[in-house]
Amino acid sequence: MSSIITLTLPGDPLFTEVARQTTTSVASLLTGENRSASDETQFIHDFELAISEAFTNSVKYAGEHDTPPTVTLTFEIEKRRLTVSLLDANSPFSIDTPAPDIESYPENGYGLWIIRKVMDCVTYRREGNSNIISMSKTL
Repeated sequence: MSSIITLTLPGDPLFTEVARQTTTSVASLLTGENRSASDETQFIHDFELAISEAFTNSVKYAGEHDTPPTVTLTFEIEKRRLTVSLLDANSPFSIDTPAPDIESYPENGYGLWIIRKVMDCVTYRREGNSNIISMSKTL
């Protein structure tokens, strides 16, 4: 059996912390079943990092609007797996971007690379005018 939680936030940098803290709380629901504390801490940290990056990208690429567009987070909790999807109405993008050239110290380009590094599975799809990036990890 799975549980689904949906949260819609303004696509404003002020709400990045709300997205991150909500993700921390939801990821914590999967902990406490005699797993190692370090595995649980890493699991929660990986989701905090991935959501911070994804939400920041969503806000950054939203463009100019009179009012901020929304970002919808959907959390699907399964027995040992958490999947988080972010939906926004930004322009299409590709998650298949190459890893940044770390030797040249680029200022941008790390977000999707970080997300792919810390999650077990990352997918992207376009539905109508919406981007949906989903990321999942098993504890």
